[in-house]
Amino acid sequence: MFSRILVPTDGSESALKAVRVAARLAAEQHAEVVLLTAVPVPQSLVMAAGVADDVIDQYIEDQGAAALASGEALFQEAGVGVETKVVLGSAAEVIVNQAHVVEADLVVMGKRGHGELRGLLLGSVSARVAHQLTIPVLLVP
Repeated sequence: MFSRILVPTDGSESALKAVRVAARLAAEQHAEVVLLTAVPVPQSLVMAAGVADDVIDQYIEDQGAAALASGEALFQEAGVGVETKVVLGSAAEVIVNQAHVVEADLVVMGKRGHGELRGLLLGSVSARVAHQLTIPVLLVP
């Protein structure tokens, strides 16, 4: 039924629950998996005079690797191959965009991530993603 599953993660426990669900689904349906994390670059880093592009690139790589590590390990334990992606930008925008780019037919994500307080005030990333996509979005509590 599903052939390509996008699994956004921020490394939170909620995201790891979603990874476990996605791993089971992918194994059952022999689906390809893309594990994605969005890395916002702090304005202070961007605005700092003389910050080299390679410093920003290293920051993005480090932040992305930290968010992806646990999720990638869980997919490997389940025997599911996974492609990983680190994309610069705000989480909801990156997830919606990448769902189209990777031609996902399902997004599996945690209902709450690291930005819980912000989510309560401005609306959660998961709610914005589910509202904007036309493909199924499975929200794991």
